[in-house]
Amino acid sequence: MLSRNTNAQIFQRLYSSISNTTTRDVGFMPRFEFPNYNIPLTDFKGHQVKALKKFEKLAPQLNMLLELRDVRAPLSTRNILFDKVMAPESRLPRLIVYTKKDLIINNNAYLKRLKTWHEEIGEKFLLMDCKNSVDVKNLMKVIEWESYSAIKSNNIPLPMGYRILVAGMPNVGKSTLVNSLKSLARKNDYTLSGKAKKVARTGGQAGVTRSTSECIRISPRSAQSQGIYLIDSPGIGTPGRVANVNRMLSLSLCGCVKSDLIDPIIQADYLLYLMNLQDAKKGDYFYPGDVESPSNDIYEVLKRVKNKRKIDDIPTSIQWVDQWRQTRGGIILDPELLLQCDEFSYRNYVKGELSKLGDLYSGGVDLKNKYSNNKKIFRN
Repeated sequence: MLSRNTNAQIFQRLYSSISNTTTRDVGFMPRFEFPNYNIPLTDFKGHQVKALKKFEKLAPQLNMLLELRDVRAPLSTRNILFDKVMAPESRLPRLIVYTKKDLIINNNAYLKRLKTWHEEIGEKFLLMDCKNSVDVKNLMKVIEWESYSAIKSNNIPLPMGYRILVAGMPNVGKSTLVNSLKSLARKNDYTLSGKAKKVARTGGQAGVTRSTSECIRISPRSAQSQGIYLIDSPGIGTPGRVANVNRMLSLSLCGCVKSDLIDPIIQADYLLYLMNLQDAKKGDYFYPGDVESPSNDIYEVLKRVKNKRKIDDIPTSIQWVDQWRQTRGGIILDPELLLQCDEFSYRNYVKGELSKLGDLYSGGVDLKNKYSNNKKIFRN
């Protein structure tokens, strides 16, 4: 993993290389390193520990792990705990689903970087909008193919059906995806006909789902299989030992932790840091004067947002960040995604996260060295 100083130098080179295309004041230079504020580094709750224990019990019965991450924060929403829990079931196919692709603007550039990252450790992934019917149908085709391949390779039927655990950080779209797949199943299977209703609660905040669901059938039964089943689960956060300030702030901005956990002014300052760092090409409106008079000073920006109204800084910060969330501005929340592929090693990043957990062994699998030789997680 890159040091803070190394990251700052790389971001400075990145910004300098594109500064001739910016619509901003040419004399402006954004911050390339964010202050190491003293903030809570975890929102790990009791029901999440309970869910992890249930994952371990369910693992031998599963046929696939469907792990959802927010495409705006691919590193922050990667939960290294899933590697530990699922390590004994290393034969388990694992598909990474990046959600909320509608919230990023430059899809192709980020897709290329994600492709390079995941090729380093042999992971399969796709991007989708969980409410987009075309994306949901494409994911269902992938799931059906994996189910068919499992039956064909084992040459035996699946008496319990093909079972998929849907897992991820809080508020990355798990329940929305489950509802979309269930809705699609109702259209394709007459045995599931009837008035459609949500089978999983959804919401715009973290922690809406608090328990692991029963099996939810999303495909017809056949002679070879009892169908395809989803198991929804609560969002699982990470313990403080594997977190840092930037990761926690990214999770806060994308709604994976409660918004009141972190000082609103610090959240607003991190959003300002990200906006200034990556808006060099677009010149889109994010705060008053962001083009003609950009600023790295959050209090100056809050003053402009107030526009002479007598409002305190804290409610102004909350209002500004909430307004950004509602307008769904295309900001990447993990700056590493802005770097060139040769300037960031995804494999080394994952190894570094595993090392923070300590020398953990599960089912005879050495997690610390799991990715040393580009070993595939997703097996055919």
